[in-house]
Amino acid sequence: MKNLLLAAFVMISHAAISQSIPKGALVGVHTFTVKLNGNTTQKQVEDFINSKWIPASNAAYTCEAHMMKFVRGEAGKSKLGMIVIYKNEATRNKYYGADGKLNAGGKAAEAKMKPVNDEFAKLGTLSGGYTDWLVQ
Repeated sequence: MKNLLLAAFVMISHAAISQSIPKGALVGVHTFTVKLNGNTTQKQVEDFINSKWIPASNAAYTCEAHMMKFVRGEAGKSKLGMIVIYKNEATRNKYYGADGKLNAGGKAAEAKMKPVNDEFAKLGTLSGGYTDWLVQ
């Protein structure tokens, strides 16, 4: 048990030192409820998001996304989280209007995502919300 805790501490410490979010970055924190189709498992959804959806989204939206898996708290077991990091607010604004809806740039990015989104739709659906934060 001590070795496991030590390993976890080392990994978290390394991640904290090797990755940082610069001042001025815009961070979107998203929470999704997952509805699985047929015999699809939560693991299949998570694997797809990590291996296909996130790389496609990062390229289409000029961002850096990371999936977060529910561990405990208020979210619930059918939830997933995602952190989406844009270089700055202006970069996010290339894709979303002041109302939070896709603008022309966002619609072009979403068109690039269509094949991946269509493939994901076979596994299930996500619904949820987000909050955007500026790093100070």
